[in-house]
Amino acid sequence: MPTDTTPAPIVVGVLDPEVETALLEYAGRLAATSGHPLRLVHVVQANVVFGDPILGLPGAMQPQSMIIDDAGVGRLAEQILAEATAVARDVVAGAVEVSSELLRGHVAHVLIEESEDAYRVVVQRRGFSRIRRVFTGSTSSRIAAHSHCPVTVVPEDWSAEGRTGVVVGVSDDKSDGHVLGHALEEATRLGDPVTVLHGLDLPALHGDLVDYATTRDWTARGERYLADLVKRARDQVPDTQVPLATRVFAEAPADALVTASEEARLVVVGRASHLNAFPHLGGVTRALLREAACPVEVLPLPG
Repeated sequence: MPTDTTPAPIVVGVLDPEVETALLEYAGRLAATSGHPLRLVHVVQANVVFGDPILGLPGAMQPQSMIIDDAGVGRLAEQILAEATAVARDVVAGAVEVSSELLRGHVAHVLIEESEDAYRVVVQRRGFSRIRRVFTGSTSSRIAAHSHCPVTVVPEDWSAEGRTGVVVGVSDDKSDGHVLGHALEEATRLGDPVTVLHGLDLPALHGDLVDYATTRDWTARGERYLADLVKRARDQVPDTQVPLATRVFAEAPADALVTASEEARLVVVGRASHLNAFPHLGGVTRALLREAACPVEVLPLPG
């Protein structure tokens, strides 16, 4: 657990280091440039009979498999952690400490608990088919919806080579200032410019009533909103001088952000704050976590 003098760790959920090179590369670079230690966590999944440990619904854990010897599972898990730790230490090159721990339970639940004392939780998006995701759900989405700290989801085939820029998606939400301020800090760390995207999604709002005048008026309103948002964000992070551009577009926000992710180094979004009673990602964020070509960072609502 971090102390007043020890930076909070970057918690990395490790499943299989042989296919998680992108995850370990991203997390290692983040740790080395931010000064936060890496904590690699491998969770031995415990099946839940009924219930949901994330939502606090009662259920019974199956502590071990009847088919695979539990000691064998432990040995394999320790090997996985050792391999991942070796890769992570090569990436950070001594800049920060790298530690690891084997834990048991529901993967998403364990990582959500770990997020309480973490600087960041980083996980990899596995290349499941859309059909499989319908039936299995998304562990990364569950973590992002309930985490106490920012969560970064890294695509399985991601590489930073040839990429630049931090893209921020805002939606005229009360958390937009918090999201943009965080993105400016990340861009300063990376030495990259920031682009703020605000989608109006006029066809969804107005259907056949959308015309040139409507688009013009809503675009002008969006541009005024972004100008005020940028001014407030600059005041919050006065020391950063990273280039910052804004763009209002009259199309589906999810499509525009996914397209922007094809060249960006990072996309930053927040949770939806209009349903405060329940953790909620929103459709745009869920689409990004499924389809984005670069890492997506999801911020919890500001306290």
